[in-house]
Amino acid sequence: MHYDTKKLSPQTTATNINLMLGQTLAGRYHIIKHLGGGGFGQTYLAEDKKRSGNPRCVVKQLKPYYNDPQTLQIARRLFKTETETLHLLGTHPLIPELLDSFEENQEFYLVQELIEGRDLSKELIPGKRFSESEVIAILQNIIEILVFVQQHKVIHRDIKPPNLMRRNSDKKIFLIDFGAVKQVTSQIVNSGGYTPPTVTIGTDGYMPAEQKDGHPNFCSDIYAVGMIGIECLTGISPHQFPKDANGEVVWRNYAQVSDTLAKILNKMVRYHFRDRYQSAAEVLQAFNNLKTRQVATPVASTVVSSPNLFALMNTWTRDHKISLTGIGLAVVFSVAAFFTPEIRKMMGLDAGDNFASYENTDNGIKMKYPDTWNKQEESNAVSKEIVQFISPKESDTDGFQELVIVSAEPTKDLTLDEFTKLSKQEIPKLDKNTKITEEGASTLAGKNGYKVVYTAKDGNLEFKKMEVWTMKNNKAYSVTYVAEAGKYEKFLPIVDKVIKSLEVK
Repeated sequence: MHYDTKKLSPQTTATNINLMLGQTLAGRYHIIKHLGGGGFGQTYLAEDKKRSGNPRCVVKQLKPYYNDPQTLQIARRLFKTETETLHLLGTHPLIPELLDSFEENQEFYLVQELIEGRDLSKELIPGKRFSESEVIAILQNIIEILVFVQQHKVIHRDIKPPNLMRRNSDKKIFLIDFGAVKQVTSQIVNSGGYTPPTVTIGTDGYMPAEQKDGHPNFCSDIYAVGMIGIECLTGISPHQFPKDANGEVVWRNYAQVSDTLAKILNKMVRYHFRDRYQSAAEVLQAFNNLKTRQVATPVASTVVSSPNLFALMNTWTRDHKISLTGIGLAVVFSVAAFFTPEIRKMMGLDAGDNFASYENTDNGIKMKYPDTWNKQEESNAVSKEIVQFISPKESDTDGFQELVIVSAEPTKDLTLDEFTKLSKQEIPKLDKNTKITEEGASTLAGKNGYKVVYTAKDGNLEFKKMEVWTMKNNKAYSVTYVAEAGKYEKFLPIVDKVIKSLEVK
């Protein structure tokens, strides 16, 4: 007997979608709208006519590629496995609950909880860059779900913005569309004993090499989440990034990102899965460690370079006051021009009384800064920065601009000595190239404080940083000065004036 095993054409699929509208399935699910779909099925919005108030739900129609008896038999077994898995996964508060499952006319249906909201792709506008704190919040939300998913030995295989739904009521992100999940322990075996390769499921840009070859693993989902983070930071779609000779994604030059977060993302999206984090739990621990370090440290430092397409930098957290890997272009200065009166005035080195006033009433601070420097106010929940003062560019080739950063961070009941001890412990941990060159008691805002000066290397470049902090109003107020090592002393006199001008109410 001959069976027609051809796939449905787009025209046939469109016709079937139209026919579904207005239908009632299993005597209760009235289809009112087509929500989307692809090769593995179609998704509809429906009303449950057997529940009080006719609440809305999502009905997913799973149509086998082929309609021969053997394929249908395999499909039934896989459908049963999938429904069992979805029942388990649906117990997580950020995964839609599976309400029902059934077969009708050789087609399979899943009924799931409706999440009122919009998917993440609506937020990812080309060219729009999320702040680092926003990206960390999004990634942690997803990774926490993925930890639960992997505990049940499930690979999603299609994590992408359209499959991440932000609920309107509380802005939480849900992981949806588990129609492509596969339990790691299960296999497809037909009556002849043949085990076909895993079907390639995924989306270009979010899908790593091993998944394209039909061999996904836990690291494949981690890769997808990492690419979402990179997309949020850069405003660039993942499939548009170039790759180097080793297949690694080249993205850092397009992002304004701290070194610590960049390291986590780089490990998430390494070309070979063995080089990535091996589980979502490891990724979550990396983010938790990042937050712990930020809470235990006094300030967040920022390194800013000239804003061009290939060297974009952003706010650096505490880690990056120490580890300056990936800062970008070397600073090229003309020594003779540097000492001319015009250049010195432009850079604020001979500023004299040419200071502007800055006041932040929310944090109770007031200070002076050179009126030729750029003021950039911050509201960074991760780094606790308040404001940055950035020196002007000296020339078109100036790839690094010296800066002063002011931060304020709650410290609960810590004393100055306790806070200083925690801060000093962090410095040698984060970068083996870091060396403390000077430290001791100091003053800031008229109160006793502490000062640390240290150096860090980025390849052949050396940078020098000074941090001064004090305690007041149950907060640590900190000022950080960042400069290329060869320029540190030249800017120090004007920076000292800025630091001494700080007042804390």
